Amino acid sequence: MKISCKVIEDILPLYVEEMVSEDTKKLVDEHIDSCESCRRKLNGMSLPVNLPLDTDTTAFKRVKAKMRKKKIQTVIFAIMMTISIIVALISTLTAREYIPYHEGLISFIESDDGTIIIKFSDQVAGYNISTSPSKIGEGYTYHITTWDSIWYRNIMKKSNKAAFLNLDGKKVDSVYYYNADRSEDILIYGKDQNPTGGMVTLPRLVLGYYLLLALFLASSSGILLYLYRKNERAKNILLKFFLLPISYITAHLLIKGFPVSSYSAMMDFVSILINAISLYIATISAMVIIRE
Repeated sequence: MKISCKVIEDILPLYVEEMVSEDTKKLVDEHIDSCESCRRKLNGMSLPVNLPLDTDTTAFKRVKAKMRKKKIQTVIFAIMMTISIIVALISTLTAREYIPYHEGLISFIESDDGTIIIKFSDQVAGYNISTSPSKIGEGYTYHITTWDSIWYRNIMKKSNKAAFLNLDGKKVDSVYYYNADRSEDILIYGKDQNPTGGMVTLPRLVLGYYLLLALFLASSSGILLYLYRKNERAKNILLKFFLLPISYITAHLLIKGFPVSSYSAMMDFVSILINAISLYIATISAMVIIRE
């Protein structure tokens, strides 16, 4: 039976895939043996198709780099938040709880060479001593305060402390104790420097000035951020600047709360600064993670 080439061409795909019956296969074989055109078509269908390999790895590398960057930012965020929490926790545990003066808190020992030794009671975890020239003689006036803290009261065992007032040979005219509560200083050794009036050791207000500066910068940059909100480049720069004072304000609230006066301003400022830097870097990292 003579079969047309059109019919064979329709069957060839099934023939190549060996999806025809034996009878149909014999018919196709007989036709191909006698038809050059169909034989060429069969040979073309039988050749393996070599698909070109996509050797362009640019997209893959881009995705990989993006994932690596996101992973790094996540690690930075976690580290900075951990540092911020640890600093805030340490500041809370070691926050100074100033001890009001009472009998037995401090005792004085005068050595033969004129050196004066101060011994503190077991209640004292730390102390601060400052000096100023005497108003009534050639010696010096000493101002002392002491404190306790949650850390030393519950975690680290306190030991008896002592301090030498005048190892440098200075004459001690007076020693005052201040309670760090704006009350009048108490004369506990020597001559009264102010016989006609009292003396008060006041806290430093420098943290308040820094907080006001941060509030001013946050307000100014916030206004500029609103005005340039449609300018993407300016908005990104202003946002990063805006977050600086915001981080400092947040750190101040974490470390000090709302009070701005401090009898240990330097220590508080260092804690606030470390916390602010950690919060700022963590916030920038979080923004990058969210955008990606």
